[in-house]
Parts: sequence; C-alpha cells; structure tokens
Amino acid sequence: MLSLRPGGRALRQPAWVLYPQHRALAPAARFIHVSRLEAGADSGAEASAADKYKAGLFIDKVFPLKMAAFDIRPYIWSRNTEAMKRKVASLLPKKLPHEFAISEIEPHKRDGGSIVYFTFSAAGTHEDAKQIAEGLVGAVDAELAAGGHRRWYDFERARSLPVRGVPFSEDIVRMLPSKKIKVEFVGPDLTVEQLYGEFREFGLILDIETQPTSNKDTPRWAVVHYSKLRGATRARNCAHGDVVGSTRLLLSYVRERHTNVVIQWFKDHTKFTIPLAAAALIAAIYAIFDPIREFFVENKITHRFDLSHLPILGNVRKAAMRSMLRRDAAAGSDEMSAWTGLFDQKERLASILNEPPESFVVVTGPHGSGKTKLVELATQEKKYRVVIDANKLASQHSELEQMTLLARQLGWWPVFNSIIGITNTIDLMVTATTGSKAGISATPESQVRRILECLALVLTKIRHSRLDALHADEQRRRKARQPQVGSDSDSGAGAGAELGASPSEMPVIVLENFMDKDLAFGKIIIEWAASVVEAGLAHCIITTNSISGYHEVQRVESNHAASLISLDDSSPMGAITLLQRQLAPPPSPSPLPVADALDDQHEADDRRIDDDRRMADYQRRLAAASGDQIALAASVLGGRLEDLQLLVQKVKAGEGMEAALEDIVQRAITEVRKHAFANDSEVGQCAHTWSPEQFWYLLTELARHESVEYDRMRNSALFAGNDSALLGLAEAQLITMVYDNDRPSRIRPGRPVFFAAFNRILDDPGFSSTMAIRMHKAFVGLETAKIRQAEEELALLDVFRASADAYNTRAQALAMLAASTDAAGGGGSSSSSSWWWPRSTPRPSQGGDAMAQLYPEAPSSARADEPPQPQPWLGWLFGRASPSRKQDAASTGSERLPAPVPGVPLELQGRVRFLLDVIHSSQLKIDKWDSEIKARTACLAGL
Repeated sequence: MLSLRPGGRALRQPAWVLYPQHRALAPAARFIHVSRLEAGADSGAEASAADKYKAGLFIDKVFPLKMAAFDIRPYIWSRNTEAMKRKVASLLPKKLPHEFAISEIEPHKRDGGSIVYFTFSAAGTHEDAKQIAEGLVGAVDAELAAGGHRRWYDFERARSLPVRGVPFSEDIVRMLPSKKIKVEFVGPDLTVEQLYGEFREFGLILDIETQPTSNKDTPRWAVVHYSKLRGATRARNCAHGDVVGSTRLLLSYVRERHTNVVIQWFKDHTKFTIPLAAAALIAAIYAIFDPIREFFVENKITHRFDLSHLPILGNVRKAAMRSMLRRDAAAGSDEMSAWTGLFDQKERLASILNEPPESFVVVTGPHGSGKTKLVELATQEKKYRVVIDANKLASQHSELEQMTLLARQLGWWPVFNSIIGITNTIDLMVTATTGSKAGISATPESQVRRILECLALVLTKIRHSRLDALHADEQRRRKARQPQVGSDSDSGAGAGAELGASPSEMPVIVLENFMDKDLAFGKIIIEWAASVVEAGLAHCIITTNSISGYHEVQRVESNHAASLISLDDSSPMGAITLLQRQLAPPPSPSPLPVADALDDQHEADDRRIDDDRRMADYQRRLAAASGDQIALAASVLGGRLEDLQLLVQKVKAGEGMEAALEDIVQRAITEVRKHAFANDSEVGQCAHTWSPEQFWYLLTELARHESVEYDRMRNSALFAGNDSALLGLAEAQLITMVYDNDRPSRIRPGRPVFFAAFNRILDDPGFSSTMAIRMHKAFVGLETAKIRQAEEELALLDVFRASADAYNTRAQALAMLAASTDAAGGGGSSSSSSWWWPRSTPRPSQGGDAMAQLYPEAPSSARADEPPQPQPWLGWLFGRASPSRKQDAASTGSERLPAPVPGVPLELQGRVRFLLDVIHSSQLKIDKWDSEIKARTACLAGL
C-alpha cells in the first residue's frame, strides 16, 4: 500500500501501518542508530542544551550492483572514489533543520549504494535524538522521491534508509551480493516473527530459515531469503550490527549456486548431451589441427620449407661430402654393373612411371637382388616421392607405435595418442551410464585411415595445382598464337602435349617390403593405395621378396593387372666380376686418407708409418685371394648380393677367403636348422606350416638335383597335393619358387649358399640318420594308413566270408596276385613274392581247371573257349575288361588275362584286385623302409 507525503508523493509503508488487522505483526519501535558527539557535556539521560549527534543513512540504487566477479559495470560507472562522493552529495538536499551537516560519505559500489554519515543538533533525551534522525532520513527520502533520480540500470527511484546498526565496510572479492542473508546471533536466538519484523522493511521476503535445534554449532544463525537482490543489499548495509533486545545481529551474504536452465537440462539428459559434447570437442580439435597436418604432409612431399633442399645449402653439402661419397658411389656402380638386367629393368620401370597410373607396379626378387636400388634409380628424377617402409613399421611392438611411426614417415603432425584413450574412456562412461555405446571411440586403425585420407587430400591438391599450372601455360600459349591460323587446333594439341610433358611431377608412392611383413594395417594401406592409383593421383610401387605378394596385390586390384618386374640373383660371371673389383688391391701404395694435420710432426710421422704398415697388410690379404678362390666363392654364394658383400667385408677385415667362406656356410647351416627343424610354431613372421620330415625330404631332393619340379614335389606322398607347406617354406625364405606362365614350375634353395648348406647337413651322419629315420617312419605311417583303409573297404565289400578259411582264402588271392605280377613284369624275386604266403596253406595250382575250381558260380561265357558276352555295368565300374578288349587281346596275344581272385564275385573282381594290389605294394614299401630304418639305426649305434 502507498501513503501520501506532503507534496503528493507516494511512499511505501509496512502493512501493519495501513491495516489494523495486521497490527499484531507490528514489531517494537525500531530507531536509527545515533551516537552523541560529547564535548564536555553531561552524559546523563537529559542534556541541558542541544548536543551534537551523529547518525547514518543508506542511499540505494546510486551505482549498479556487482553481479559477478567479472562484472565490469561498477568499474565503468564509478572509476574513482571522489567522483562517487560528489555524485552522492549531489543527491542530498542543501538545507535541512537541526543543523544537518554531512560528516562522511562512504561509497559501497559493490552493493550499488552509499552510506552517508551526518551530524545534527538535538535537545532532549537520546530517544528524542533518534526521532529527529528518523525525520531527517525521511526528509532526504522525500527529496530523492521529488527529484525522480532514476538510472539506466534500474527503473526504480533511489531510496534512503536509516542505518540501524554499525555497518561493516569491507572489500572481500569473493563476498558478492546475494539474495540470501545469513544472520548470526550474538546472544539469544530470535524468533521468526522477530526476524520478519527486523528485515521486512528492506524488501519482500521469500523465506526465513532458522538453524535446527539439533544443530549445536555456534554461533547460532538464520537465513533470510529476499525476492530481490536490492532488498538483501539494503539489509546488509542497514541492519548489520543492530541490537535486538540483548542480541546483536551480524549479517553476511550467502553465496548462491545459480542453476542455468540450459546447463541443468544438459545435466539431466546425459544420454544425449555427453555424446554430442564429445563429438563437438573432437570436431573442434579436428577442425583446428587438420589444416596444420595437411600443411606438414604437403611439406614432407614437396620439401617446400626444407632447408636442406635449398640450392645454396645443397651445393655446399654436395661439395663437403663429395670426397666421402666417391668410394661409395664407385662401389654402388660396381654392384649395379654386376647385375646385367638391372639397367634394362630400370628403363622399363621409368617408362611405366612416365605413363598415367593404371595399376600397381610390383618389383619382386630375393633379398639382396637390388629392388630398393632399382626403385631409387627409377624415381630419383621424380619431384614428389612418398616412401612407407614396412620393415620399420613391423619392428614396432604395438599397433599404436606402428600408427605413430607411419605418421612420422608421412609427416602427419601433431599426433595426439591420448585422444584415443580419452575417446575410449568417454565411450565407456556413456555405455556405463546409458547402456548403449556412443560410437565415438577411436582406435589406431581409425587414426591410420585419417592419416591416409589426409595424404590422399594432399595428393589431390598437388594434382589440381599441377593441372592449374598446365592450364595457365596453355592459356599463355593460346594468347601467343592468336594471330596464327588454326590456333584452336594447335592449342588443343599443345594441351595434350603439355599434360604428358612433365611426368616427373606425378607423385610416386613406394611401399617397401610390404608383402613380406605381417602388419596390422597392411590391408588398409593396400586398399587405400589401390583407390589412389584408380583415381589417377599417383603411381604405386610395391617391393616384395616373393612372388606371392604379387598375387595378393592382384586380389586387391582385380580390375587391372599389376605390372610385374622380376629380379634375380646375378650370374656366376657377374658375381666373379663383382668380387674381383671389390677385392682388387688399390693401385697407390698409400691410398688411405691421413687424418687431420697434427701440430707435432713426430706424431704425424708415426701415424703415417702405421698407416703404411696397415695398407701393406691390406694389400697382402687382397693379393692372397686368388682367382680360384674367387671362383669357388662365387660358385658357393651364387649371385646373392647380400652374401657377396658379407664375404668382401670379412676379407677386408682381415679374414682369409676360405675362413670367411666357411663362416658364411656355417651361418647358413645354423639358419636352416633353426628355422626348418625348430619346434617353434612360427618362424619370424611366417607360420610354421611344414613338418621337419617334409623339409628333410625336400632337402634331400634339392641336395641331389639343386632344383626339383614343383608339381612332382607337391604330389609326393609326404605333401599329398597340399601346397601350404611349400608356400610356408617360401615365405620363410628357405626355398625359392621359380614361376613360369604365372604359376610355380620349379623349386630351388632360398639362397644359393643353402645348396652347400644342404649338402653339409646331409654329410652329418648323426643328424642325417636321425632325420632319415623320422622321414621313413612317416612314410611307413602313410603306407600303413593305406593298408588299413584298403582292409576296411574289403571288410565293407564282405567278399571274404567270416569263416575258418577266410584268412587262407585271402592269402591264396594275394599269392595269385603276386604270381601274376611276377609273370607279367618279371621284376620280383621268389622271396619277394612269397613273403606273405602262409606256410600251412598250399599254393593253388596254375592248371587249366583252376578258374573253374575258384569260380564255380561264373557263367560259361567268361571262359576263353566261348564267345564273349556283354559285361554288366557293375563289373565295368570295378575295373573288369570289356569284351572287345578281351577279343583284341586274345587275337593279338598282347594282354594276358589276370588270374581271378578266389571266392570273389565277378562284379567285384576289379576292385578287389586293386585293393589287394594296394596292400601288396604298400607292404613292399614298408619292408624297404624298415630295412632303411634298421640300417640308419645301426649307423647311429656305431657313432
């Protein structure tokens, strides 16, 4: 409710003043705090004359409130204290009764107001002085209301209120205004009614919270919650230090935790907000760092900001290292000249790279055949070259380390490995809270895909910049030819020529040793390279040791056939030439460079003498390597560059030719035994798919013939038509497959030195006998399985009835089979054909009535003196001869009818004879291998 003061201004009054029914809520009379300024007067209840008093009032809404720590409005509006005081003084009336005078102005800019201390004269008691002070404050408030002082930050007018307590002036940074006021009681607790009466005049109260009685903390307290912030600031400045009864009130702001509606919604809906926030964070990171990574990848390819590629520094570096690299360059040329076909392959590879990319280029060859050298020579003129070394990637222990090294090879920087762990943690937290995956987890595989996508984007930019440059050149050519006739057709031809005139600008991606290593991301990189080649962004060259890598590339790139360049070891003459050049003694007596000049001449002379002595020894060792020794070394080591260089290093280090060659052969023997006969399930990165018995059989064949037919070895008894063992041996580089018409045709040792190693292993009587026994036992096991299978089939046919004479009947059949075999081939001896005959069973007679005795159920047409009858289909199925073939054989006498098996129907004669023949031949082989096992066992016993 409002009441009117003189002048017609409306003033807000408490409810108990206006409504009689609310008078019960009226508190005891509360007055302003007044202190008397004593000047020698008596301090009793009354004063004989007018005394000076001091009181205070709080003017609200003079300054903007400070809402937060970073709220700059109070600093902008009120920059110095003197200006603030002048502003407050301008609001006060000029003349008031009772000798009103301003004593002090204390701005409280944080609370948006100011406390004004004033003095006045009052006669009478102290209570009269308080009433006079209240009247003066009311007069100031009326003046403020009459002046209509309103500010842009608050549409209500300024007010003045009496200060009932002792204000606490402080500048604590964290104590910001709040709607909640904490009231601490120094004395007895106040009731809610008392608190309401004390604080209601400052503003509308939402709630009053008192300290629970169970809480024994001191001092006791209560919290008054205002509806507006200005009400709390008024109470804080006017009622602090006020005394109610015998209780002194201490007021402070309660720091509120403001809850934002949007933030609270995000907190309440974490199922949606957490994935969205994480995705936004990751997207922001990618948006910031992806351009940086593209810049570094492009710089890695183009060397735009590489100081070592500047012309000045490049010339200085070449001049400084020319003398150091002269000998290495000469050695490299010798190695290149040793391989007669390497220059031709280089020209072929260069011609492929000068054409638009269509498919992969696969360079195959054994280790040390010059694949890397060939690729370097063919691509040395290329402007843009990217190399991914699979050997270095495979040397890393984890997928994360491989991904990091791949990024370093391609120049992809910066790399945040922690992002993978953070995203996986966020995804795990979302799964735990919501029950479903957020799909934001990152893996090394996804990072590799991002690296390759960045590289593809850079290659696309390079291609577009190249095409733009060509187009600009063509435009200049076209403008220059405009006066000429037929310039359009000429310009079109010029554009086509220009597109093919700079093949060095087509990027080249080199994947070194890529199909020889088991990489976690190998398939991803190959598929990415296939897409790059198909898009025409770059050429892709893959080097591999085995031809199987070529077939894997063909499976990935099925639309176009990959270009294959095969390298092989050098010829024996090339190896001899290389050894002669490398081991030739230097022409000058002292070719070794002398160290830097020394200050002491005697020390320099001693050093030169030592160098001369070492050079003499060096020349003596090289001269000792005769032509026969070089030829022997070349025949043993073949044309494998790796072994030849090792021999040269050993000889130059001081070893003799024979000792160095023997050491290399011994190393080869150790490598073969370690990889081929070890019990490990794997050999390096290759699966151990063969058995020691299989490799021993292959070793004996290669030691005798140096190369064997692939199909013969694949279809042998031990390999049984399965080529997984042979492919595993080829991947382990124990053997080399020679391909003809895109299929394996012959098998050779993995390295030329392995041929000597195989022969040395065969010459070892103990190891050779042990492995021969194991191999023969494997053969015996295979033939025993054949016999068992044949016997099971005979049992299923049930041709030999289960009776007392079943064994004798079967023995008679085997005897007749052996007799017919000996009579037809004349190969076997009597002992070999009767070893299985039972002594208690007489042999069947071979007369003319034998057939009738053995086949009483046979029809008369089956006999020789009657015309032949049509053969039943069951007899044809099991191998009986047709009637026409019988007639031809009888007329020509070229084929002798086999003796029938006793007790077997005619329809099963062919199959039973076949099964009995299998048993017979298998038993002969078992006897042969048993004798070999006994001989080898005796050899071992004699060692």
